[in-house]
Amino acid sequence: MTSIPAGVRELMWEYDQAFLSASPDIPQAVIERVMAHGRWAEMQWLLSNVSRPRLKRFLVDRGSRVLPAREVSFWALACDVPESTAARWRRKAHQREKSWRG
Repeated sequence: MTSIPAGVRELMWEYDQAFLSASPDIPQAVIERVMAHGRWAEMQWLLSNVSRPRLKRFLVDRGSRVLPAREVSFWALACDVPESTAARWRRKAHQREKSWRG
């Protein structure tokens, strides 16, 4: 497994670091956390260490339902998601965000 950099480990503060490092592949929880809260360095690390098809699969399976609209936009663009699909995901993300604000 690729070593997890300090910035990503900071994002995963509540996880057992030995478990994260022992995983043969980058865990889905790491992908989600970096997509949602990573800074540019962590995002670049993710893009360099996880295949675009796997990132896109995460977006389709879960990310489009949990990520904020801004992050959905970036990751959909980075993963070559069709604009019509990305626009639908953004609308749903905005609706989720609006429901939290009241």
